[in-house]
Amino acid sequence: MLSVEQVRIVGLTAIQKQGILPLWFADKADYSRIGSGDMVETIGLADLIQGRENAAVKVKVTKRSGEVFEIPTKHTMSEDQLKWFSAGSALNFIRSQMS
Repeated sequence: MLSVEQVRIVGLTAIQKQGILPLWFADKADYSRIGSGDMVETIGLADLIQGRENAAVKVKVTKRSGEVFEIPTKHTMSEDQLKWFSAGSALNFIRSQMS
């Protein structure tokens, strides 16, 4: 029987192979800062994909009231997984290497 942590890791690996970047807020308290109807954008994603050292991805939140703030995030993707993400999926990346 798999533990909850093992199931989480297996699920994340499957998501990462599909070209999805799972992000976590650096500060768990920030989860409560986002509400229904807020607009959310990612900032710094291109730097991460391009392999820039110390690239930081942030989430920019625009509240319905017009207030805007940024939330620092973190990820656990490896260099290979970031290549999959950039290509759209692991299969797309593998296909591009065979051409």
